[in-house]
Amino acid sequence: MSDATVTSPKVPDDQPIPNLFARAIGIVTSPGETFVHVVRSPKVAGMLFLVGLLAGLAQGLPQFTESGKAAALEMQVQGMERFGVTVTDEMYQTMEQRSHSNFGAYSAVVGGLVGMPFVAVIMTALLWAVFNTIMGGTATFKQVMAVLVHSQVVSTLGVLFAAPIMYMRGTMSAGGVANLAALLPMLDETSFLSKFLGMVDLFAIWWIVVLSIGLATLYKKQTSSIATGLFIFYTLVALGIAYFTAG
Repeated sequence: MSDATVTSPKVPDDQPIPNLFARAIGIVTSPGETFVHVVRSPKVAGMLFLVGLLAGLAQGLPQFTESGKAAALEMQVQGMERFGVTVTDEMYQTMEQRSHSNFGAYSAVVGGLVGMPFVAVIMTALLWAVFNTIMGGTATFKQVMAVLVHSQVVSTLGVLFAAPIMYMRGTMSAGGVANLAALLPMLDETSFLSKFLGMVDLFAIWWIVVLSIGLATLYKKQTSSIATGLFIFYTLVALGIAYFTAG
């Protein structure tokens, strides 16, 4: 079987590169064709700013409401307790005062803009090392990063979908409304099975498929083989997290 990808259509080299918003829409509607443009002319900064801003706004805007502030405060307390920190009355009062000052809302927006580039660089380095060093690929670091960042349009859609519901419910995880555990509420939330199913997020699966299309376009490989490898890695990570976080 040929290693050439079967998912990316041929696009004339002289065809204009779509603008930022056209590429964002294209990742959802026609990722194969869009990634041909991305690989031919890798652009990172604009898309990285867009997904970081949208992710930050999705998590920050609900915290301007009273219910969002209360949910964010409760999530923060639960998160600290999960790491063995005892939240005293004085600590809770300080956190509550900070919540009412909209500190958390602004921090979430800034965190999206700052955190997204950091995560993108780390993930790009891992993908570049695997595909170039181990598999003998020749793509540039910028090309790999452009593919990754554009694929994160799907991840950002997941955050936009889940964040308002997350804050209204006061849940711990932004993926809590789009995973398999949400379909089985009868499970003990602290059980291994519940934790594992909670990691099987529908938007994460969609993102892996889209990222696989992009990497297949870049490295001229079969999308199915790349997707299989990424899904195996994702499953192992999910199993590990479920094991260590189960009560």
